[in-house]
Amino acid sequence: MFVVTPEDVAAGWRPLSAAEELVATAQIAEALVLLGALVPGLDSQPEDLVKLVVVRMVRRYMKNPDGYRSDTEAIDDYSHTKVRDTSLSAGDMAPWDSELAWLGVRQGGSSAFQIVLGGS
Repeated sequence: MFVVTPEDVAAGWRPLSAAEELVATAQIAEALVLLGALVPGLDSQPEDLVKLVVVRMVRRYMKNPDGYRSDTEAIDDYSHTKVRDTSLSAGDMAPWDSELAWLGVRQGGSSAFQIVLGGS
C-alpha cells in the first residue's frame, strides 16, 4: 500500500489550508484507485514514483477543481482575464500519458488490432 499525504502535495508547492488538506486526502485516495485501475501491477512499482504521479495528479486537480478554461475578474471598468493551461482546464484528475509511461503503461497506437508473430 502506498502512503501519500497532504503534506506531500504541499511540499514544493504551497501550504494547504485545513479545508484543502481534507480535499487533498480525498483526492489522493481517488488518484490511487484510478492508478490501480490503469496500471497493471501498480503494487510492484517503486513507491517514490507512484507518490510522484499521485502528487502531480492531485496538484493539477487542486489548482483548478472546477475545470475553468478562462477566468475573468472585473471591477468597475477594469477587467483581467486569465486563461488556464489546457492540462488544468479538464477539471478531472487523470494521469498524463507521460506519467503512465513512467509506470510502464504503453499507450495504444492507432491500429484496430495487433498481430504478434511468435517464434517457437
